[in-house]
Amino acid sequence: AAGTVPSLPAGVTVRNTCSQIYLTPSGRFLYVGNRGHNSIAGFAVDPATGHLTPAGQVATEAVPSAFCVDPTGNFVFAAGTATGRLASYRIDTGTGALTPLATEAVGQRPAAVLATGLGE
Repeated sequence: AAGTVPSLPAGVTVRNTCSQIYLTPSGRFLYVGNRGHNSIAGFAVDPATGHLTPAGQVATEAVPSAFCVDPTGNFVFAAGTATGRLASYRIDTGTGALTPLATEAVGQRPAAVLATGLGE
């Protein structure tokens, strides 16, 4: 049966729109950017049914219109359109929870984020 799983914590009523959706390469976790709440929401994905279980939200740069999961499935990078900063997070590969790492200035109104491997 289809359903709806909110990307905001219970009781939050801020005006919010979602930006992008990314699935880790393993297919175990899905992330969505919350513009308005200024967070990245995580979900565990049931491999048999595709059902999503909330894995929490982590605060991020204001108006996260662009973000990505790196090709290894270990990191999330989120750009704040309103702040011109890029935040990085480590993915807990057991739970999908995000741990904040570094934040760097990247210029005004970043519109896209792409993490890629550089080869060997």
